[in-house]
Amino acid sequence: MKTLEQQVARRLTRLYIMALTAVALLSIFGQFLIQNTLKGTLNDAHVVNIAGRQRMLSQRISKVSILLANPSKQVFHSEIYQKEMSDILPLWRQSHEGLRDGLLVDSTEKYIVKNSVVIQSIFTKLDTFYKKIYDNALKIKQNHQDTTALKIVLENEGAFLKAMNQIVYQYDLEAQERVRRIRNIELILFLFTLSILILEGFLIFKPLAKYIKTVIWKLMQSENELQDRNQEFRATNQKLVETQQDLVKTTQEKYELIRKEDKIRSAALIEGQESERKRIALDLHDGIGQMLMALKLDSERLKTLPFSNEKQRSVFAEHQKLINETIEATRATAFDLMPSVLSDFGLSAALRILIEQTAKSSELKIDFKDVGTHERLSSTIEVNLYRIVQEALNNAIKHAQTTQIDVVLKVGKPRIMLSITDFGKGFDHKKKQKNNAGNGLKNIETRVSLLNGKCQILSKINAGTTIIVTLMH
Repeated sequence: MKTLEQQVARRLTRLYIMALTAVALLSIFGQFLIQNTLKGTLNDAHVVNIAGRQRMLSQRISKVSILLANPSKQVFHSEIYQKEMSDILPLWRQSHEGLRDGLLVDSTEKYIVKNSVVIQSIFTKLDTFYKKIYDNALKIKQNHQDTTALKIVLENEGAFLKAMNQIVYQYDLEAQERVRRIRNIELILFLFTLSILILEGFLIFKPLAKYIKTVIWKLMQSENELQDRNQEFRATNQKLVETQQDLVKTTQEKYELIRKEDKIRSAALIEGQESERKRIALDLHDGIGQMLMALKLDSERLKTLPFSNEKQRSVFAEHQKLINETIEATRATAFDLMPSVLSDFGLSAALRILIEQTAKSSELKIDFKDVGTHERLSSTIEVNLYRIVQEALNNAIKHAQTTQIDVVLKVGKPRIMLSITDFGKGFDHKKKQKNNAGNGLKNIETRVSLLNGKCQILSKINAGTTIIVTLMH
């Protein structure tokens, strides 16, 4: 019969081997899970990167389509833009189909794309816009003068970008969810390992201590171990709280960064629009305007020639009238795009002419008051304030059903205040914001935000609308 020492040693050895085996298995399983997760995370990062690149490529396709359809650029750069379109379209199509079908092929590497039901539904909607952009971009590549195809490309670009943003956001959200799930599994494995270690203490070392020391010493030792565990738990809890605070801070910083990026993007877009308006206005004035004036002069010379009958004289008179109307329409269009008086004489003079023309065309009473100093402002402030008044007048004429509009400009130091008031039917501003309606008002608010100013929109049903813009300069 085995002695007590042998029985205890055998029992302790068996339990110790079982405990070590369990710890080893948990460690191996945890390592396998971590490595597999890291691989999946790399795949997720690549997928998010490709999805983000799709947005950039769609914008580039639209830009190249515009350049190909622009006669002034085709002479020198047509082959370059056509080659660029030939390079972009296959890559855009390959990436789109890879993301949609769940398998991306990048040189020799293959990446599995995990598309959830939500992402698949977005891709279903996205395919419509993608196909229209792709098919019509091919048409533009083959026929640069296909303005219908260009219009379709530009009309579908915004919807494509919006859907693609949703997909990128959903990919990122689902990747984070998978990481959180793995973290939870890791925590469970850690708890299992910790439980096994605790069991080792109670089932192996405690009996060994009992064999060596007295019951009193064992109780004191157990109490000390318990205190140590509590201290570790408190320290772990403190670390968790600090980690949570760091995550909140990181989220806030990320939101602020996204907001700043959107502001920069909006500023660049508006600046590009103004530059394009200025260029088109200059082309109308120096190109078509000069040709029309030359045509008018040639027509004036024909007056000296005799007409065989009164009908010819009448047709000639109609011809001259049509030329004069075309010249006036061209001047009005050029002024609407970018009035030269704005850069030559400043904001106040440009607003007076704008208000006079608007009042004449709309048959409304529009009053303009210019209060304060008449110093020149920066070109950015002058252009944006001019566009704000232009947008506000158009909104009032289209929607307010008013007979009078008041515009007040106060330029002081360091504050500039602009107000546009109509006395029409008004609207519920909160309800309009909730329904995400009113692009005109959004354009005004965006321009004020880019100027770091404050915009107030005060409106009530049947009580008119007042827009107040305040800037510091």
